[in-house]
Amino acid sequence: MRLQSVDRFLLGIVGGTVVLATIAVVIVFTRPAPEYRAGNGPEDVVFNYILAVQRGDYDRAYGYLAPTLPGYPLSAQEMREQLRRFGVSDSDTSYAIINTEINGNRATVTVQETNVYRGGLLGSSQSSNNFTMELEQTAAGWQLTSSSGWRIWMWCWEQKEGC
Repeated sequence: MRLQSVDRFLLGIVGGTVVLATIAVVIVFTRPAPEYRAGNGPEDVVFNYILAVQRGDYDRAYGYLAPTLPGYPLSAQEMREQLRRFGVSDSDTSYAIINTEINGNRATVTVQETNVYRGGLLGSSQSSNNFTMELEQTAAGWQLTSSSGWRIWMWCWEQKEGC
């Protein structure tokens, strides 16, 4: 009789694990994909820029850059090549807007970047850090002028020599 109760207990553990795994898979696959924001505030521009880079929509992302950048890429194609050449990867990276500060025609948006490192079934870990994105309001709306987020921005865009 003791052997049967152990078998039932083990069966319960295995069944519970399968149910939890199924629930996790359903949650992951039914979660809606992020959509572009309709607003035109600084936080909306930053959100849309990051989402466009993540989706590989460089034409859209390029439109958020200020043409006054000293190293302004000549085209969306050049922007894409510059980001890819330097190993920019966002496959395991997520972003969240933390804060927006507006001072006249300038704004600073703080973004939290979370990186997930996958090391096997039980070996994954994550790290988070904050970076800022600077914007300037022009006749065309808010445009990006600077960022300390190296995964989604090229430092050389801010240099007279460019990339």
